[in-house]
Amino acid sequence: MGEPAGGHAPFQMDETYPTSEIAAIVGKASELMGIPPHQLMEKYGESLVPDLFLIYKKYMRPEWRTYDMLLNTEAAMHAAVRKEDSRATPPLLLVTKKGRRQLVVDYYSRRRMAAVAVGIIKGIAKYESEKVEVTLLTPVGEERVQIRVYFLS
Repeated sequence: MGEPAGGHAPFQMDETYPTSEIAAIVGKASELMGIPPHQLMEKYGESLVPDLFLIYKKYMRPEWRTYDMLLNTEAAMHAAVRKEDSRATPPLLLVTKKGRRQLVVDYYSRRRMAAVAVGIIKGIAKYESEKVEVTLLTPVGEERVQIRVYFLS
């Protein structure tokens, strides 16, 4: 396959790319759309949810809703991703229960893409027709970000 006029071969789903390329794409797209990069990444995360549900359905239990999904993402889905593809580096998620209606998600990733995680959380709740309040407890652009998820319904 030849390279397009921009000088870069088309991106492939099964390949890994440097974070700098992602940052450049997000930067340009946010500039063109007139929204901050973290908002664009959040919208992207939210849009991924239906496809993520198709891909990871075999690792999920049918009775899981958003709360259980978040509690089990690391052990069920991320562990499977790492097992199936040794090159994969999904973020490490440590989820702590803070009662029946609240979770705190500790997100760790050198790629600093917690905004995508926030979007995925919101997208899961929307997919499950649940209402959640998602609050960042630390700055979104760090390697370690704490995200509070409060369940309103």
